[in-house]
Amino acid sequence: MKYSIHSFIILTLILSLLANCGKKLPPTSPDRWPPKLLNVNPVDAHHLQCYFSERLDTISPKKLENFKILNTENGETTSIIYSQREKKGDEILLTIPKLTKEKYSLIIFNIRDAAGNLMKKAEKSFIPSLKKDTIPPLLVSTKPMRFHTSAPQDSIIILRFSEPIDSTHISSNDFIATNMTIDPNFIWDRTLTKLTIGYKLSKEKLCKFFILPFVKDLSGNPLNNMKILTLTTADILPKTKLNITVTNFKKSLIKPYAFLFYSKDTLLADIVTIDTTAHFSFYFLPIDSFIVYTLAEDSVDTTGIMFGNKRIAFYPDTSGIMNASVNLYFTKKKNLLSQLFNIYNTITENIKGE
Repeated sequence: MKYSIHSFIILTLILSLLANCGKKLPPTSPDRWPPKLLNVNPVDAHHLQCYFSERLDTISPKKLENFKILNTENGETTSIIYSQREKKGDEILLTIPKLTKEKYSLIIFNIRDAAGNLMKKAEKSFIPSLKKDTIPPLLVSTKPMRFHTSAPQDSIIILRFSEPIDSTHISSNDFIATNMTIDPNFIWDRTLTKLTIGYKLSKEKLCKFFILPFVKDLSGNPLNNMKILTLTTADILPKTKLNITVTNFKKSLIKPYAFLFYSKDTLLADIVTIDTTAHFSFYFLPIDSFIVYTLAEDSVDTTGIMFGNKRIAFYPDTSGIMNASVNLYFTKKKNLLSQLFNIYNTITENIKGE
């Protein structure tokens, strides 16, 4: 009788398990809990790293009014300069002014997680770091935005950076302007994070404004890459296209650029980045002759200079597309910046030498 009861219980359990096979499990409960601020780490004199318990949304971490720094000794508050959510999603990097060596609290308001749950307020104390800032500044935004756009012939460009820029060492040499002129009298706001530059475009031409990676913050850190603004007074973009193929191209090359000049006066008309296939294109409006000059930097610290047989001139027609091949030669790199701005002299010398 004892074994019969045990057998009956086991059989009942087996039948119960079999009956539940194939049934869906109940759904997991939705995330209803707000994120938590776990820690605040002073990275250097100008940056704070904030760690959260979960991934955050992409909107609330960008709002500067959601962050405030409080001096706990005198009650003074300080605003942050810039905020960005890191790629993992659960960290925020804050750019801050340089603080004195006192105790502070970081107060954070209205931060949401990826599910939309709101953390109304959180606070963590910290002591500022005295380490030198080694993080490159970011070009946060541009006006006009960075894509082909129709623009007024005479107007302004506004650049916003993630931290204060060393305005005493920035000039028109930190930018390249093609088919346009820029006003050398730059206008900075009081935080040194907003730069206003006046410009005048050449009418009915494709104009480009290159922000070179030599703009530095107050700690001497340069921008980590080049940015390009493309502007035109025309309602539509130019259709004429010049296709270039680079021969003897080395796979180890990084950051190669090609420069397009007017052959009649060696004025810079355009600049493009060469892609990994060694093919690139120039677009232009006027019917004119051009010279192509290529500057390339590779991993063994050499600079490649292409000038063909001293000069390559292209005479575009109105049909739309031209094709050409060029060779890429190398010379020891000394200074990328000086190479960039010595292009005019190099081209002029080669033209005169023929």
